[in-house]
Amino acid sequence: MTNHDIAINGKISNEQLSELLKKVAPQYSELSLDISDVAKFANDPMFLAMLMFQLTKEREQTNKLLERLEEKFDKIMLILKTKGIESSTLNTQNTQQSFEVLPEQDEKILHLAELKKRITCEEVQVELGYKGHNGASQRLNKLMKEGHLKKVKAGRKVYFIPVCDTDSAKNQIPQ
Repeated sequence: MTNHDIAINGKISNEQLSELLKKVAPQYSELSLDISDVAKFANDPMFLAMLMFQLTKEREQTNKLLERLEEKFDKIMLILKTKGIESSTLNTQNTQQSFEVLPEQDEKILHLAELKKRITCEEVQVELGYKGHNGASQRLNKLMKEGHLKKVKAGRKVYFIPVCDTDSAKNQIPQ
C-alpha cells in the first residue's frame, strides 16, 4: 500500500514536489531552472511577477497567431462563398427548372428597380427605411453580384438597373 499523504506537517518536501511534477508534467523537468530552485523562489513576489509577465507575453503571441489564422480562415470562406454564388448564378441561368427565393427586402429592391427602370442607393435607403447608405449599398451590390442587377456609373452617381432592362435603361441614365 502506498502512502498518499505527501505533506508532512502541512508542507511538501522538495523531493516529493519534484516527483509529483515529473508524474503530472514530464516536460516540466526540461525547464532551465531546477525544480528545487523554482520551489525556493515560489514565495518571492518578484519571481512570481516575472513568471506572470512571461505568461502574458506568451499569451499575446498566441492571440496574434490566432488572429492571423482567423483572418486567413475568413479569406478562404469569402473565396468559397463567392465561388458558390458565381456557380449558383451560372446554374440558375443554365437550367430553367431551378429558381431562387430572395429575402423580402431584395424582392422590394428588384420590384422598385423594375418600376423605375433604375435605382440609386439613396432611393433604396428611403424606400426600405435604412439609417445610412451602407445597408442599401450592401444589398444593391449583393444583388448585382448575384446577377439580378447591373451597376452603371454616370459621373459620380451610381445606378442599378434590372438585368432584363439593361439596354433600355442605359438610354434613360443622364450623362
